[in-house]
Amino acid sequence: MASDIALRPVVDPALEAEERDLLVGAEAGLVPAAEPLPAPPRWGGRTAGDAALAVSAATLCGFLPVVALPLLLDRRPGAVAGALAQAGVLAALWWGGLTAFLITGTALQVVSWIVIFVAGCGMDEVQRLARRYHGRYYVAEDFGSSRLRLLVGCSPRWQMKRVQDAVTTVLESEVNKAGLLDEVANAVTLPAQEWELAEALVELTRLARQVRSAARGTAASPRVLEVLEPQKRALRLSAEALERRIEALERYAEHTRAADRTYREWRAVQELEELGDDMRELLARTVRDELAVAEIDGLADRARVQELRRSLGEARQAGLVLARPGDGDNASGGARGE
Repeated sequence: MASDIALRPVVDPALEAEERDLLVGAEAGLVPAAEPLPAPPRWGGRTAGDAALAVSAATLCGFLPVVALPLLLDRRPGAVAGALAQAGVLAALWWGGLTAFLITGTALQVVSWIVIFVAGCGMDEVQRLARRYHGRYYVAEDFGSSRLRLLVGCSPRWQMKRVQDAVTTVLESEVNKAGLLDEVANAVTLPAQEWELAEALVELTRLARQVRSAARGTAASPRVLEVLEPQKRALRLSAEALERRIEALERYAEHTRAADRTYREWRAVQELEELGDDMRELLARTVRDELAVAEIDGLADRARVQELRRSLGEARQAGLVLARPGDGDNASGGARGE
């Protein structure tokens, strides 16, 4: 169903890059361009709960700023500011006693509460940008639902999804990141194409909704059908023209995918060729190693033969001694004769 299609917000590329990134990454708080901007919240969105939380944070800032400020500010500036404020509080305690310490801490607490409640509570940056640039971004609801298919012949939301998928494919491709697709042109041209197609699809959706609303409950009337048919043809002709632009964008994305595959193959060949010298050296070393193994085996065999020969010699010598018992008897007899 078209209503189940997830779209990221489409933001006017003329906005500052930082603001555009915040709006594109927003998970909530964006108001469809087709809907009126709601009234601004009272007190800038600040509530009684914000005031109570600010008291707790301000109390910590007043008496332990060395702990609180690094948590509320950037780590290094907060640590420096916290150390200086803590030194001032401790100086008041050292020179003025407990009364001066309480007065200083309370004053710092009040100032901290005002700063936290005014600057740190209420609408966040995304919500402020959403109100400021309402109409210069589109969300999924701006592209209608599947019910428009009967009038338009397609789903504007699905068409927008295809546009975003094609743009993402090109911008995140390896060949584009390597600068092989004229990276600067893609970074500028593709977001502009996405925005133009989004504007056209939103306008198509708006007109289709108006036609459907005007014809609701009277679709069977011959007079209504007479007027409705030309408008349906106009809507479908417009959708077909947009379809041709989307298909051209998808062909570019498909060529990019093919270029990515070729680029990966080329890189693999380059890496393998660079390994050629190392592989040849490895093969030469392997041959030398095999010869060395054979030589070592020969040495071992010779060593075993020599060991066997020595063992056999010792055995023979021992056997010869045992085989000449007369020599031992003669030696004994000679000793007895003497």
